[in-house]
Amino acid sequence: MGQAVDKGKTDYRKYRLSLQQKVMSILVGSAGAVSMVMIFYRSVWMMIAACIVGGVAAPQIYKKQLIQKRQKQLQLEFKDALYSLIVALRAGRSMEGAFISALEDMDRTMTPYIYQEWKSIEEQLQVGFPVEDCLEDFGVRSGIEEIRSFARTIEVCKRTEGDLARVMENTIHLLQERMEIQMELKVLLTRKKTEQKILNIMPFLVIGLLLLMSPDYLDPLYNCLQGQMIMTICVGITLFSYFLSRKMANIML
Repeated sequence: MGQAVDKGKTDYRKYRLSLQQKVMSILVGSAGAVSMVMIFYRSVWMMIAACIVGGVAAPQIYKKQLIQKRQKQLQLEFKDALYSLIVALRAGRSMEGAFISALEDMDRTMTPYIYQEWKSIEEQLQVGFPVEDCLEDFGVRSGIEEIRSFARTIEVCKRTEGDLARVMENTIHLLQERMEIQMELKVLLTRKKTEQKILNIMPFLVIGLLLLMSPDYLDPLYNCLQGQMIMTICVGITLFSYFLSRKMANIML
């Protein structure tokens, strides 16, 4: 089974931002970076550098977020599509026939991603492509481990002439358990994420209030080397805590 990705199909591991999305992300990233430097350093040259860095980095960060969002939606749609497959298999259809039957039961507006993929699989099956090759191609492009595992399971099952219906039931059960655990974790992390956002904003609010109410109080931090070093350490700690908290949340989910 090949690993090449058809260029005419959607690669869910990648995303191309529209012009509007690029412009908005550049503006937001530049504004955020300039605001941070203005609060911590009050240096024109550093604000210019931060504007450039923020403008370059923001589209990449935004693109990664959109990729993750689309993959999560695809994962949910795939889980729902498996139920249609198991119903068709229980009715005595072959694996190929089950895909065609599942496509007929799909609502294109509710499951746009999986409908597109199931439609593509149906077209490939009609011209003689093995279903396991179609699924592997989909699994590679999806970037989702559950779909890749499902494709490998179907391949092994077809080679050994295993019970496809039973394999499907087990797969659905495992996916359902995984999704339920993820939902429970999401609920538990919601409050922690809110606290995380508040803590991430607090350094900027505190320094901003001090600059507004008593600007002379912070002058030593801006006008001498030692003060700038302290501010740099504070910026590093703030950024490190932000990315660490996001990484921990993503690992748990």
